[in-house]
Amino acid sequence: MTMSEMIIWFTQHYSHMKVEMQQCFHSSSVDESNPYHIEDDCWSHTMMVCKMAEINTDDKAIMAAALLHDIGKPLSLRVNPKNNHVQFFGHEEESAKMAKPILAKMVEGGILDAVEAKEALELVALHGFFYSCHNIDEAYRMFAERRDFFLKLSILVECDHLGRFCLDHIDGKFASIKEMMQTLSQRLNV
Repeated sequence: MTMSEMIIWFTQHYSHMKVEMQQCFHSSSVDESNPYHIEDDCWSHTMMVCKMAEINTDDKAIMAAALLHDIGKPLSLRVNPKNNHVQFFGHEEESAKMAKPILAKMVEGGILDAVEAKEALELVALHGFFYSCHNIDEAYRMFAERRDFFLKLSILVECDHLGRFCLDHIDGKFASIKEMMQTLSQRLNV
């Protein structure tokens, strides 16, 4: 199944989630853009991540994770009263929780097999890992016996980053994450 077919399947079966993501914005007002998501709504970002996945891989677990990685954002949206910025703390866990029955339906429909669905679920849950992990030894221990999974997560993280318009390409935030992934890749010999 192609990425486009997966998106069509999702919108046919979960149109309400698509609408929720279209109505879920990365900024708290029309006057202020979120520097990390100038494309603004969660659905547009997701479609851009899916396009990056389509370009970079034919792995169905990664493609499914690209499609589902932010479905929990509408439920985890909070406006920080201190700075009036939109934040989505815990959206990875919420997205994984919401993705579980969707992935089961994808297995039932022959879109994914059980192994791909399990991988996709873990990819969704961990897509923010490198933003919160700053210890290379901790990351190494986590992936030492799971080199293939590390590579898939790295692809998803890069697709997630490239699948948006943002100002942080300049400020080095992702550069440090990419550097960590490259160092870890060398340590894992992948």
